[in-house]
Amino acid sequence: MTKASDSSETAGKLLAAGMKLFGERGFKATTTRMIADQANSNIGSIAYYFGNKRNLYRAILTHISERMQDKFRLYDIERRDHTFRSPEQARGSLKEIVRLLVRTFASEGEVGQWLLLVMREQADPSDCYDLLYEGVFDRVYTILGVRIAYLMEKSVDDVDVVIECHTLIGQIVFFLVGRHPLLRRLKRESGFDERLLESVEQTVFSHLEHYRPPT
Repeated sequence: MTKASDSSETAGKLLAAGMKLFGERGFKATTTRMIADQANSNIGSIAYYFGNKRNLYRAILTHISERMQDKFRLYDIERRDHTFRSPEQARGSLKEIVRLLVRTFASEGEVGQWLLLVMREQADPSDCYDLLYEGVFDRVYTILGVRIAYLMEKSVDDVDVVIECHTLIGQIVFFLVGRHPLLRRLKRESGFDERLLESVEQTVFSHLEHYRPPT
């Protein structure tokens, strides 16, 4: 192993350790000693690679933001033409994005590792919250909002559209947050299989049919 790869591996271990501990305990209750021990590294490595605990925290949120952008394919979706010719086309585009989000959040893997820390930032934003909000959350709201606004014949900034976006995202995210009680209720020890994922998708899709112009 080269010095460069060894250096990268150490920094990666510190990021992973910090992500876990900050999520479980919060920023104030997590010490640099705890992070170094979790990463099997010496305490000076945090200062060497990141400068201090706050910079490590920012690096972790930056990493999560970038990975969420990749997972949700935000750049690809944002580059598409958002001029819809019919409600069916807009609803089809919305379903495609919802399917991507459902399948991302139903997978416990990498996204599950971010969960506690992201939830903490949502509940009690730190001065680093903008890294997540501007990098991911606001962009997802806009992507969904453009489509919902078209279907409801309202502005993307209309309060009803914003609330519909918030509700839709909450429904999808809860399949990760609430996966354990759901799988236990269904007696599924192996997690989400293809049939269950399709059932989840169809349930969420049924809610999209309510996005219509005011009568």
